[in-house]
Amino acid sequence: MALYNASFIKVTVIVPVYNVENYLRQCLDSLKNQTLKEIEFIIVNDCSTDGCGSICDEYAKNDKRFKVLNNQQNIKQGLSRNKGIEIAKGEYVGFVDADDYIDYDYYEKLYNSAILKNSDIAKTESILIYKNGDQILQPELNLRIRNGVKLGKPLFLLFGCEHWTAIYKRELLIKNNIRYPDIRNAQDDVFLLRYTFYAKSITLISNTYYYYRQLDTSTISVRKKPYYESIMLCFELQLEFLNQHPIEEADYKEAVNRVFWSVWHRFLEMEKDAAWDDYRKEYVLKIIKIMLEYKFDPGLILDSIYNGFSKQQYTQQTILSKKECIRKIVLFIPKQILRLIKSF
Repeated sequence: MALYNASFIKVTVIVPVYNVENYLRQCLDSLKNQTLKEIEFIIVNDCSTDGCGSICDEYAKNDKRFKVLNNQQNIKQGLSRNKGIEIAKGEYVGFVDADDYIDYDYYEKLYNSAILKNSDIAKTESILIYKNGDQILQPELNLRIRNGVKLGKPLFLLFGCEHWTAIYKRELLIKNNIRYPDIRNAQDDVFLLRYTFYAKSITLISNTYYYYRQLDTSTISVRKKPYYESIMLCFELQLEFLNQHPIEEADYKEAVNRVFWSVWHRFLEMEKDAAWDDYRKEYVLKIIKIMLEYKFDPGLILDSIYNGFSKQQYTQQTILSKKECIRKIVLFIPKQILRLIKSF
């Protein structure tokens, strides 16, 4: 094992763990064998009911770089990561999900690239791992970020997913009190918006990888009402953050369109299954309520559009009377929301 220098930690890796016994050893082995010497691992056992607890304790007993935190109640991934952030000592912080794994030189290459340019973020790419053995590289996000940076776009418009493919400067996390929100899914979307708003620089590499396992039982794969409600909460928190911070109008509009995409995509999912018909109506009303907080319009326009196009009032006369509202709303609200409203 590489020498461990407890007086100076370059990277802290935080791993929330819950009932992934079949995959946990591969994950922890990929951490244990990291080529970076000055590294620590904070494993947060979120009340696992399988053998994960004993596996975590075994690694901590045999390797002093591992520290195990045991939650007293199940608090989900986001809040578990926050507990790790609170005690992290690393110059940079990274995150790994307990059913995934990484290359052995993963954190050494990320850290060295970050230090070389004094970047607030260093990011690599992921490879999707499927049950049938297929492995699919995901280079698209890094390409989009690279092109956006060349155009001078702020990072909060570019880096909005794949949070585990990067390391983040701990000083920036602490200074701006950046944490994961208490929601079931999509906590990482909110975290990344908050962090990238303050981050000024990013380094992109592509010669070491994060292996993202595609499981039917993961919280992101199980499509039930709590999942969709989490997506809505994520959207609300992101819009709230954008409203509270000084952002140029053009960037604000682009950011809202970007974060709205996730909500819209899930609506299209529900369209394919008649079992979701009743909830889709509730879902749209929630979107309307959230979008009324849109920063650059009083919101009454959106309310008028909804009233004008709801099925209960759908008449030619109403459409004509709302024409001016339509003209105004398409200037600042994602076009998809018009289709959402018209669908009801």
